[in-house]
Amino acid sequence: MKKVIFFFFFFFYVDSYSKEITNKTKIQVGSEIITDYEILIEKNFLMLINPQNIGNVSKEIIEKTAQDNLISRKIKILETNIFKVNADKNEVDRELFNFLEVQKLTEDKVYNFTKRFKINENYLRDIIELEIKWKNLIGNIYFNKININITEIDQEIQKKNIPNSDKEKIIALERNKVLNNFLSNHLELSKKKYLIQIL
Repeated sequence: MKKVIFFFFFFFYVDSYSKEITNKTKIQVGSEIITDYEILIEKNFLMLINPQNIGNVSKEIIEKTAQDNLISRKIKILETNIFKVNADKNEVDRELFNFLEVQKLTEDKVYNFTKRFKINENYLRDIIELEIKWKNLIGNIYFNKININITEIDQEIQKKNIPNSDKEKIIALERNKVLNNFLSNHLELSKKKYLIQIL
């Protein structure tokens, strides 16, 4: 029943706004632009990947989240282009598979979404590829600052009787925690480099 309600809301949301939507520039981020149609796509993409939560969120919050996501994405595009950062195809494939699995999305659902909005069928893949590029960029910039205390990890393993075979996994998780802090902090720093205009 929830799925039926969600799909009704999804299509109603698209149709009710489609007459008002053009391809006008709404936000400028440096040399990149965000159109009102891109915002509409992002709002519906958020609903596609969060159907269980969307009923509790106001349109204003969805709008703000969509705009913030797109601003962040444009900045990541600008920064990764400057440094010519690449993403490994196999890693993109793995992350795409994991994302679909975690979100309980089928490839058909994503494909139908792209067809409805007449956008590149690799829309989701491109987002994931960009996130990997961003992660690679930040990992390279802060390589010498991503320090993990191996002694503390060894003590924690002994204290909790964790198998030594899990040590590498624990180290990787700790590295990711530190890297995630740099990812968000550097994004905020990067936002200050570019003029962001709401038009």
